[in-house]
Amino acid sequence: MRTVLAKPRLWIALALWFLTVNAALAAQGAGQLVNVTIAYTSVSPQYAPVWIAKEAGFFRRNGVNAQLVYMRGGVLATQALVSNDVNFINAGGGGVVDAVLGGADIFMIASPINQEPQVLVAKKEIKDIRQLHGKRLAVNSLAGPAMLSLKMILGASGLDPERDVTYLATGPSASRYGALQLGHVEAATLAPPFTFAARKAGYTFFEDLPAMKQAELPNAALATSRKFFDAEPLTTEMVVKSVIEGIHFYKTEKRKTQAILKQYMKMADGEELEETYNFYVKLFAEKPYPSAKGIQTILDWSKRADARKASPAQFRQTRFIEKLDKQGFIDGLYRR
Repeated sequence: MRTVLAKPRLWIALALWFLTVNAALAAQGAGQLVNVTIAYTSVSPQYAPVWIAKEAGFFRRNGVNAQLVYMRGGVLATQALVSNDVNFINAGGGGVVDAVLGGADIFMIASPINQEPQVLVAKKEIKDIRQLHGKRLAVNSLAGPAMLSLKMILGASGLDPERDVTYLATGPSASRYGALQLGHVEAATLAPPFTFAARKAGYTFFEDLPAMKQAELPNAALATSRKFFDAEPLTTEMVVKSVIEGIHFYKTEKRKTQAILKQYMKMADGEELEETYNFYVKLFAEKPYPSAKGIQTILDWSKRADARKASPAQFRQTRFIEKLDKQGFIDGLYRR
């Protein structure tokens, strides 16, 4: 009888995977969870995979005791990461790129969303995006991936994003929607749950624009420092694994996910929750590789001279996502 053996590489990969999992479980069983601090920069569903990993117990099951802290704005969170006050941040990829160009030794290790989660909404009488010529637009800030994404959309629609419109930095979606309601602006970028109120009010929505889908940018990127990555590789891998499990949970456990969104975002309206869930479930990537194309886009639009010489590889480290992907862990989640 002839015995057929699996490929040696497969056996090695499986053995390493079981060793990794057993080490994490042993640490948990012994009560030796590794403490980490993760900062997220906005109370927005784009950070839901980290919230879910905490609330559904994925971090703890993988041997990690994760403390989540809210730090408003990517600049503050990035500074905290650089100074080792936190171990990971969940923030826009643009801030990470700027920090690395400035000399910070940090990088993205995952990016659950590689598209800016916003919708361009305008007054009812505006039916064509080109009618925004000469109009005022409410935006969160005058810098960052959301602003870059909007400029790319306007440019692809035939408008000069630098000359044809005026931007008013009014802050979060609530303030932007308020500015639109009060007539201070003719259009605004919004994200759920405020899209629900705007839709009910009859505002014009510019959705599913080809340029919007092409505006690939690393959003809500999970980043860490090289110092922590090198010192705690197993912990870093387990954090990435937990976030991947959080994405799967979002996509497959709708009601439980909505309960977590309600908890973190203080939402009460069932229809707003429905709109919010449905908007983001299409954006989360099963395999959250930080987008090299998106990073290159940030570099191309950057006004920094050193951005021209930079490569996307400087800003991302995909070792653990690649490992989990090649081992079949991610595909296995969706076959259950």
